[in-house]
Amino acid sequence: MNEIRIDNITGKQVIIATNRRSRPIDNKNIQQKQVNSKLQYSHSECPFCKGNEAETPCEILKIGDENWSVRVVKNKYPTVTEDGDTIRGYHYVVIETPNHNKKLYKYKAEKWRDIFTAYKDAAYKCFRDKDIRYLQIFKNYGRQGGASLEHPHSQIVALNFTPQSKLMEDKYCKVCEEVESELIEVERIVLDRGNYIVYAPYGSTLQYQLRIALKHHRGSFEEILSEDGIDELSKLFEEVFKIIYESLGDIPLNICYYIYKDGNCYQHFYVDILPRGSFFAGFEMSTEVYINVISPEEAANKFREVTGYVQVSKVEL
Repeated sequence: MNEIRIDNITGKQVIIATNRRSRPIDNKNIQQKQVNSKLQYSHSECPFCKGNEAETPCEILKIGDENWSVRVVKNKYPTVTEDGDTIRGYHYVVIETPNHNKKLYKYKAEKWRDIFTAYKDAAYKCFRDKDIRYLQIFKNYGRQGGASLEHPHSQIVALNFTPQSKLMEDKYCKVCEEVESELIEVERIVLDRGNYIVYAPYGSTLQYQLRIALKHHRGSFEEILSEDGIDELSKLFEEVFKIIYESLGDIPLNICYYIYKDGNCYQHFYVDILPRGSFFAGFEMSTEVYINVISPEEAANKFREVTGYVQVSKVEL
């Protein structure tokens, strides 16, 4: 039975329509090839490869010395600039590794630690600008995920305004509310690790979407990525992307980190992992209502085949 759901945090509407999986699709092989297509770029020409550091714009920071692990540079084609008029901010590229062919599912906890350290340091630099109101960190992985270069990288965009979709009109934390609900319902939880849970959100807008959220309210990136916090999150990310690979393969996806200045009291840190196995078409673009042909419960069960997570009975309120 098809049903409409709402993502509790974003407010986005989604129709869970599992029956649409059986609809015919022309040129299926061509479509699949496009989804899995590799980005081609000569290593000698790649501006992000080791030895080509002079080809990138101004370096903001790096982790490591000559044998660097992560570099943060200004984006050569920025969405916003520091000297803008009505809109201004910062747009950085985080070069995650000198290895051109490094796959996401092969990142170890140590690599994630370096990446998160770079995120934290770059975010701190941005937030020193008192005009900055919002900061978005995201990764586009694979052509279908929106990546224009194959070399592993992510991006940071800091803005002097808060996007309309991120304005918090409700005076309570929706992440806390959702986490509490998921811990009670249980059926969509994929991993329960220390301070975090990983789950397929009730209102998942994309197939096999996963959300990583703290069980307890914390919003500041600096607070989350303390010495102990960064180790915990790094180990969790290594585990999560291995699970995704073992369940779905090396798929294109987006990673979106939601960070609020000074740990905004009404929202706390969470991450969305958005596999891009489906396309947004006319219906989604015209109505802003999404269609998901894989229910979150089914998605969670598929991931659980790898994690071995055992569902217990729902907690009674």
